[in-house]
Amino acid sequence: MAGVKTELTKIRLNKFLASNTSLSRRKADEAIFSRRVRLNGAIISSPATYVDSDNDEVMLDNRLIATKTKEYWAFFKPKAVLTSYEREGEKRCLSDFDKLNRKKPAYSGRLDYNSEGLILFSNDGHFIQKLQRPDNKIPKEYLVYTDENLSEADIKLLEQGITFNGTNYMPCKIDKLADREYRIVLYEGKNRQIRNMINHCGKKTRRLIRTKIGCVGLKDLNPGEFRQLTKNEIMEITNV
Repeated sequence: MAGVKTELTKIRLNKFLASNTSLSRRKADEAIFSRRVRLNGAIISSPATYVDSDNDEVMLDNRLIATKTKEYWAFFKPKAVLTSYEREGEKRCLSDFDKLNRKKPAYSGRLDYNSEGLILFSNDGHFIQKLQRPDNKIPKEYLVYTDENLSEADIKLLEQGITFNGTNYMPCKIDKLADREYRIVLYEGKNRQIRNMINHCGKKTRRLIRTKIGCVGLKDLNPGEFRQLTKNEIMEITNV
């Protein structure tokens, strides 16, 4: 009958989750087995369950997974905000921003509490996975202010890659912009990486702002503001 969907027009639940969140197919299976997924209000325990993405309601951790309209946002995270929807004590977090709190989209580009700058959000799981795959080596650009100038030897050392407290950091690119001001481009995103690199040279990071992820920049955003990504920005990252 016309207008009636068959099983062939539907999609398996684990594939649906992997396509519409930041979860891999394996992690989607784990979420289902852990009873974190609801289909039309009912807890689902089988990844092989089929979903009609046009009509069914799927929730992960009590968050609705949007499918009809893909959204892509750049956000300027202010300093003193956790990159998390979960609050820790009195600290501000992503849930303090209405646009994020309503839908809690997946994100890429975690920044530590005292760092600021660009984070990308989307309900397109494929897009988020592209950003997070280490082998894609999508560059991330930062504006970094230090308490002392890095020497030429410091810069050369960091650009070649270092090991600090047992963690290996890949080669990077560093340009001195002014007194104690640098542009640093990384091709990975390890926890507190730039701060650790600067510490390795005996200096301290006074301010750290991520200004760019791949082709996407902050442009004229102010702290706490959002903008939609352009079609060209979305396509360039999707085609990596």
